[in-house]
Amino acid sequence: MRIVDLFSGAGGFASGFASRSNGCHIAVDIDPFALDTYRLNYPEATILHRNINSLHSLELEHIVNGQPDVIIASPPCEEFSRANSRSFSPARDRIYGTGTARLVLDAIRIIGDLSPQVFIIENVAGILESGGRKILCRELHRVGIDTVYFNLIRAHRHGNPSRRLRVFISNLEFRLPTCSTPKVMEAIGDLPPMNFEALFTPENEVPNHTFVHISEAKMKRVRKTGWGRGVKHFRVSKEKAVPNWVRFRPNQIATSIIGNSRYIHPFENRLLTVREHARLMSYPDSFLFSGPTDSQYNQVGESVPPVISHLIAKEVETYLEE
Repeated sequence: MRIVDLFSGAGGFASGFASRSNGCHIAVDIDPFALDTYRLNYPEATILHRNINSLHSLELEHIVNGQPDVIIASPPCEEFSRANSRSFSPARDRIYGTGTARLVLDAIRIIGDLSPQVFIIENVAGILESGGRKILCRELHRVGIDTVYFNLIRAHRHGNPSRRLRVFISNLEFRLPTCSTPKVMEAIGDLPPMNFEALFTPENEVPNHTFVHISEAKMKRVRKTGWGRGVKHFRVSKEKAVPNWVRFRPNQIATSIIGNSRYIHPFENRLLTVREHARLMSYPDSFLFSGPTDSQYNQVGESVPPVISHLIAKEVETYLEE
């Protein structure tokens, strides 16, 4: 496959496709820290640190030496997230506005220009609400695409250790196999502890599994927080507040891992490490994250779980071989 990965982030969505690309693989993003992680894990990829607004489709066509087989894209989803107060406004005000929501139009522009055999745009399900589905169909129709499927995928039904509902907009319909899902401690329980005992087991070091310091005032609140409860709350509307710094229940599937959220270990009085976030998003320990710690958390939380990417890539490969 010749792959173009728009809004690539750290490379979660690419994980299922990269091994099938034979080196013909482009990643485009504006975040230099995420691209450093991408480069670290996919050294064969061509990396473009660019604002997609200024990216001409001919440049991508030149790099892949023709028409790409697959374009995957994960445009920013913040304005469509239900944790954002703007998500209650009409979709047209966001998609045709001046914020990051309009970047989905650039993804559609490039898909229309390059006419890949398969395209997949990933986003939060909220992008379909308040008229969003109709707008997306209209814009895709404008670039010559009439067959569109809105594949709603709940990642925990397919092996991801945390809940995550996303829509994968594509010219293909995906029917991913279901399977049992690891609970929180099944996913992270074998990682080295971060307590006093860890001082005596330095040989058990795991990449990105590093203790995150917090203030003593916050630590006092962490100690008092029980399973399923949050240390903090942030308000998304006058009626609704969302908990943050939630202590996960050990024998349940984790709630959605979000980039700007942090979570408390079920048994230890501390925040989960970047590696534990990554485990709960199905990343293997061989996948390395670089950059500041906050960026690493965001890279994990804003990505497509690799287990989902691999299942989708397998279906795409089957389609292309028919």
